[in-house]
Parts: sequence; C-alpha cells; structure tokens
Amino acid sequence: MKPTRKILLSLILCVVALSDACLGQTRSAADARASETKFLDMKSVPDGHFLVNLQGDGRERLVNIEVKDNTAKCVNSNDAPLKGLQGKFQVIGNGVFVIFFQNENYRASQYWLFRNDGSAVVKEVPDRGEKQTAVPVATDSLDLPKKTDDHGDRS
Repeated sequence: MKPTRKILLSLILCVVALSDACLGQTRSAADARASETKFLDMKSVPDGHFLVNLQGDGRERLVNIEVKDNTAKCVNSNDAPLKGLQGKFQVIGNGVFVIFFQNENYRASQYWLFRNDGSAVVKEVPDRGEKQTAVPVATDSLDLPKKTDDHGDRS
C-alpha cells in the first residue's frame, strides 16, 4: 500500500472516531463491539436506496442513490443535473468506500464512511467541510425517514 494511501486512510479513520465521540453517543461495550464488527468487516455497500444530502454553492441538494452489486446510480434528485449520476464503490477497508460519480453534467469523488446505524458520512474530494450524509431509505423518495424514539414509535 502506498504511504499516501495509508496516511489518508488513517486520517479518515481518525475523523470517524472523533466524530462519533463528539456526537456523545453512548452504548454498552458489548453493543459497541458487535456493531463495530459489522461495519468494520464490510466488503461492499449494502444494496438498496440511500438518501444523500449534498452541500455546495451555498445550497443543499437531495439525491436518492440506488446501490446494486456495489454500483450506484442517482434515481431521483431535486436538482435535475444530478439525475443519472453513476459510479462504482471500491472498498478501502474498515467500513470506508470510495466512489467516483459522473454523468454529462457533474463529476465528484466521494468517501463514504459507514456508521453503526447503517448510514454513512459522505466526504467530497477535496473536502470543504460539508456536513453530508447518506441515510438508508426504503424507496426512491426524497422524503427523509421518520425518526423512531426509544420505544420504536415514529415521530
């Protein structure tokens, strides 16, 4: 592995560890080990839909990405030039994947850093400090999933 790739991977893992610690999430040690093992062992991005918020040019755009066999395609967006984006995920390791999206209007390289809940932090290359996430959803809708409380009730 090239030294720059090792450094980049180390930096990404540090960001993930720090962001999880800063969010103040508390879990039992057993739960933490079990869920960390699941996403640390990921060899591919799970099939299904992900709702991604993209930030740039002072605005937020939503895209619904459908993943099948590690191939991703934008199937819905509130910004027409982003529709049809396609790319293929490549595993870096420890729940981190890289993808190069492109269509005739747009190109972007992203790192997806998966978390215990199945969502992913999305970092653009170059990173400009955007707060972007990919949340698993059931359909190609642009509606955010409703949150559940500790009792399983939806709000």
